[in-house]
Amino acid sequence: MSEHFLIIDEHGDLFSPNADTKVTSPEIIQTYLKNIRLTDSYSLETTFEDETYLVEAFDHPLLVEKIEVHQEKILIQAQYQVLFEADPEKFSVDFEDRFCGLTTSGAPFRLTEKAQEKLFENCDEYDDDSFTLNGLKIQTPNYYFENKDIQKADYWQNVYHTEGKPGWDLQQPAEAFKDMIQRIKFPKCRVLVLGCGEGHDAALFAEAGHLVTAVDFSAEGIKRGKEKYKHLNNLTFVQENIFNLPQDWNFSFDVIIEHTFFCAIPTDQRKNLITVWRRLLHEEGQLMGVFFTMLKRAGPPYGATEFELRKILSPYFQFLFWGRWRQSLPRRQGKELFVLAKKRK
Repeated sequence: MSEHFLIIDEHGDLFSPNADTKVTSPEIIQTYLKNIRLTDSYSLETTFEDETYLVEAFDHPLLVEKIEVHQEKILIQAQYQVLFEADPEKFSVDFEDRFCGLTTSGAPFRLTEKAQEKLFENCDEYDDDSFTLNGLKIQTPNYYFENKDIQKADYWQNVYHTEGKPGWDLQQPAEAFKDMIQRIKFPKCRVLVLGCGEGHDAALFAEAGHLVTAVDFSAEGIKRGKEKYKHLNNLTFVQENIFNLPQDWNFSFDVIIEHTFFCAIPTDQRKNLITVWRRLLHEEGQLMGVFFTMLKRAGPPYGATEFELRKILSPYFQFLFWGRWRQSLPRRQGKELFVLAKKRK
């Protein structure tokens, strides 16, 4: 059965899948918004007339324009004057110091700038970790939950040994790469795959004739990759911490491939990873990535919104292609973004 999609842009407006047709009926919009929920697999869904739609939200799908406490319930008003009750245990503050949360029905929201300013004017008190509104104290921890274990090689070794086939391993290249490698006619390139795992993506580019270097933290991942793809003489595996790659690799690569690595590091290292990408790419180098656009606070894998990705990438890369991938494997459908970007000088 073909999937139904609904787009919510950065302004909170709703569009049909081709992004050309804006939904204008207030009744239809309100129904879509009222029925949004974050699923157990961290995709966004809504329903309308017994049909289920995957929601591609640029940011949190509900943009809160008003918040108040009434009889110890947190009431919020989203775009198009749709009313919800917020879960007092699900508030957080994101990397832009914006308050985010979940409604009691499981729909993610964030406060607009004006709503947040008004909240600070009206609340009883606030500090770095909470605010109190009409006598109700609401905790606002950091949006992402820390998991420092993922910085250790042993963590990834244990995943390989306990799971056998880890959840990130598709046993094949990413669907987007298989499709786009046919469309983007790169000349023979020096390609770098960071966090390569067993090397399925790396092998795809090597089989296409590129000179590929594949790097991973895990000795087990590298071992499996070398065994599986030992027939590819133009594919080299390197076991190393991505943040400790040698200086003589600087400006050495034409293309860097990103897939399930950005989501697997502590979120406070994301800007450091971008620095690594820029250090390793030459002046005309490009980044080709599949990113998880899902509202998942704990990891790995950690999610990210398109808003966050664009905010941290745009100062350093010029986007050549940016779009949701709708031919994903079923368990990833509605949660993948394909990006092709050129390094800014």
